[in-house]
Amino acid sequence: MGETVWCGPRDGPRSHVSTPPPRSVKKLASFGATTLAASILSTTASAQAEFTPLATIDLDSTSDPMNAEFIGSNPYCVAWDGTDVFVAGYNGSGLATDVQILRITDALGAATFGTPFGPQSAPNLRGYIGLDISPDGLAAAFDDGGAGPQGITLWNFDGTLQWAKTGRGGSGVAFDPGFPGGNPAQGQGVAWTTFGSGRRALQNTATGVDIWDSSNGMIINTSQGTFWRDMDFDDDSGDIYLREGNNLIRWERDGDNSLTNDQLLFDPIDADFTSGQNVAFLGGPFTDYVIYNDRAGSDANQDFFTVVNVLTPTGAPVTTNWGSFTPAPGVGLYDFSWDAASRTLAILDFTNREVTIFALDGSIGTRYCTAATNSTGNAAAMNGQGSDIVADNSLTLFAVDLPTNAFACFLASRNQGFTAMPGGSQGNLCLSGAIGRYVGPGEIQNSGAAGQVSLALDLTSIPTPTGFVAAMAGEQWNFTCWFRDAIGGSATSNFADGLQLDFQ
Repeated sequence: MGETVWCGPRDGPRSHVSTPPPRSVKKLASFGATTLAASILSTTASAQAEFTPLATIDLDSTSDPMNAEFIGSNPYCVAWDGTDVFVAGYNGSGLATDVQILRITDALGAATFGTPFGPQSAPNLRGYIGLDISPDGLAAAFDDGGAGPQGITLWNFDGTLQWAKTGRGGSGVAFDPGFPGGNPAQGQGVAWTTFGSGRRALQNTATGVDIWDSSNGMIINTSQGTFWRDMDFDDDSGDIYLREGNNLIRWERDGDNSLTNDQLLFDPIDADFTSGQNVAFLGGPFTDYVIYNDRAGSDANQDFFTVVNVLTPTGAPVTTNWGSFTPAPGVGLYDFSWDAASRTLAILDFTNREVTIFALDGSIGTRYCTAATNSTGNAAAMNGQGSDIVADNSLTLFAVDLPTNAFACFLASRNQGFTAMPGGSQGNLCLSGAIGRYVGPGEIQNSGAAGQVSLALDLTSIPTPTGFVAAMAGEQWNFTCWFRDAIGGSATSNFADGLQLDFQ
């Protein structure tokens, strides 16, 4: 076997990465320019987030008080775990009445309605405002116009109450994943806020006791005001996304109970006294999107495709394709629930009393070339997420199906290619020409237990053998991932397939 090549120094053990020389002057050992082989295979191509409708559940019967599944005059909020849907009701009847929560099992199959639970007496134009779901239970926020004994609750999936917290749940509820590497006892729990508060309160998920309250919880206040309507978190980073007066705000997490660098991702004319503005973070492999509804008023003929918008975490608009979905107009009130494991999204339509579940393909670019299998038995795959518009500078590369706990780096070239087993590796290199390596500080990644790596690119600084260059609109760049592997106890390396990006 020939020499095994690697991102950094070639003489170190697999578990160690030495500090590499500047990436602008390094060259790929043994990687010569080649022509594109006949075996190159073009696969998925996408420059947008593609949502494919899987099922729509008619909730009209839940608005009839004579039916066993009655939850209120309209469904207001939704939680989805990839199998079951939970919806909670709102009272628009003109009179005081109970509102409830309903579980719908096998939502993509038989869609069977269960027995409602959590009845609460709601005045007109009040009710359940938010739901969120985790393996620990179903969190609910209820608003009757003031602080009530069951303003924030946590339920078992069978409808039994775990605990209740006195408060006004008019601003939604969400499971806070905490700060990566922090103290879970200080950062994880059921999060909520309320009108007029500038802080996120946090309840212990198991017991409901205060971890942080409205006097000492992390500060979420900005100059936009405190008419909070909803919140959600990035489960990986702990960053928080908030709706306030129809504004969309992002805070970056920097501690168990602290945030930094607030960003206004959507800044419309304020609609402080209009309710029903919601947000969900769509996270997972190949996916980091934010979805929200732009609801500045309660007009009855608002178009879904105008109201519902998707952004990258930095606020860049994402072009969306909703497939065959053709919803009727409504009042612009939609709620969202994302299941990362199944990459599916549930959207509740308040006006038309239905929930639609979508599958998401959030990739951009065109995958090409055939990768060789690695020690997992799979071939590593590339994907891109974000925007292919250079000015957005919002692109993240992913590689999955890598060996676990293996070091890896991404490679870039303007030229596609195909070289089998270059430099003694066990893979196929899908690039040619001048190949640059992402081996700067923090850029050599470890695949960890999940066997995947990702890297947010700076499109103003793409490495080449002779220095850094900026991507330009109209250019094509190609990327792959180079990773360490072991075959029969012997150290080697392998590659993912290629990803072609045509920048705009």
